[in-house]
Amino acid sequence: MSYPISGSLYYMDKSFDRERIGRELDAQRDAGFDLVWVNGPLFRLADLKLRAASDEQAAFDPIACLMEEAHHRRMTVMLEIMAGEDWYERWDLPADLETSYELISLIGERYGQHPSFFGYYLGNEIYIVHGAQREYCKTLWTNLARCCKQATPGCKVALSPFFVTDIAEVLGYTYEKPEAYANFWESMLTGTDIDILMLQDSGAEHASCFPLDDREPYFAAVARACSAAGVELWGNVELAEITVSNYEELKAFRSDFGVNGVGFHDPRWVQVPLSKLRDKAGLAERYCSRLVSWGFQQFVSPLSGKSGAAAYYEQFQTWNTSRIAK
Repeated sequence: MSYPISGSLYYMDKSFDRERIGRELDAQRDAGFDLVWVNGPLFRLADLKLRAASDEQAAFDPIACLMEEAHHRRMTVMLEIMAGEDWYERWDLPADLETSYELISLIGERYGQHPSFFGYYLGNEIYIVHGAQREYCKTLWTNLARCCKQATPGCKVALSPFFVTDIAEVLGYTYEKPEAYANFWESMLTGTDIDILMLQDSGAEHASCFPLDDREPYFAAVARACSAAGVELWGNVELAEITVSNYEELKAFRSDFGVNGVGFHDPRWVQVPLSKLRDKAGLAERYCSRLVSWGFQQFVSPLSGKSGAAAYYEQFQTWNTSRIAK
């Protein structure tokens, strides 16, 4: 069975006004999306507290605007909960629980009752961890998912982890076989209120040289884990990739700049060729009940400014909307 990519991760900051939000959502809706999951600095605790304390009639709230504009387009919205972008450097469970509880309270009270609200996205993207780091994730997610359900009854709670196929560990990630992912995720999800796991199909690599055959065992393993834990598996089918031939080239691309290299403007960042995207979607839908994505805003949207985006958007729109059940 084929079905469309139905939404994409969307970054927002305080520069977003109503006109920009509307144009962005139009591009997404017209491409076949009906879900937008959102992250960015607007979801940091200091920003949320500032908006909560402001005069609601006088201050423009980009998140509230997004919720309204999404509702007008019959789209739903999932909002991020993450204590801080440096969480994986600190692993400070007490502090991150405290911050996250405040985030859930503020977001739930201010946005959780809006008709376009779908749920919460726990933004800690991870693969397999052990020891104290594993306990951090299990405790954090168990408690936050429960808190989300209490704050907004009927909401959905989602994660979006990745997997690592770099056997030689060139990039510095610890390699684990697919079966380890099945065991890890069944253990992590069982007994929690997490509803959805959105598995990134390119993990932390984003490399164009990453063959599809290497990905399938991980989808199969995580699908087994989700089935055992009663959690819905979605495929996060990424729309952009880095043009490299091997992991050594990818390591050089990153250099001292991090996962994205010098930035998305680097010409080695490209849209996934449509023929390859078809194959990626085909792989994901063999195991997943719904497809979402990353990279639309930065690489595919006609508003992105990325080279080739306008032409690619037309092709993507035609392909993706053709997959919507009539």
